[in-house]
Amino acid sequence: KMPVTIEMIDVRAVVDEVLAELDPLVARSGLTVDFVVEKKLPCIKSDRQKVKQIVLNLMSNALKFTRQGSVQASASFDDDSVFVAVTAPGHGLAPSDQERIFEDFRQAGDTFARHGGTGLGLAICRRLAKMLDGAIGLESAVGQGSTFTLYLPRKGPKR
Repeated sequence: KMPVTIEMIDVRAVVDEVLAELDPLVARSGLTVDFVVEKKLPCIKSDRQKVKQIVLNLMSNALKFTRQGSVQASASFDDDSVFVAVTAPGHGLAPSDQERIFEDFRQAGDTFARHGGTGLGLAICRRLAKMLDGAIGLESAVGQGSTFTLYLPRKGPKR
């Protein structure tokens, strides 16, 4: 069991911090990263460290699996939720792999195995999001790339 520490957090600041930490990786990769934030993005009640860990993992994966071009992060909101989406161009995921990649020690197909890793990152992200009464969604198509979206309630977990 992990404790959940709820506080008001600025999602824009969390993503900016993640991008600063990943700057050396971005520089080595030759990729560009764009971060688009919806105007008046509200602060939310959540666990800052857990949100940061999720965003860090999603961004790291996007950079790891993108060969060229640009990775895009975006933050938006509606009345109930804040959304942080990470979009990476590239090979994308077959429908048969899209749920499997969220399982412990699982990766998608042979093309992903050469990138290393334990196959735990997305499984942990999903657990962390659930602890925060959030979720992680995935939109992907082979040859089209992938978008992973973190959904977080603005009012925090119902605990």
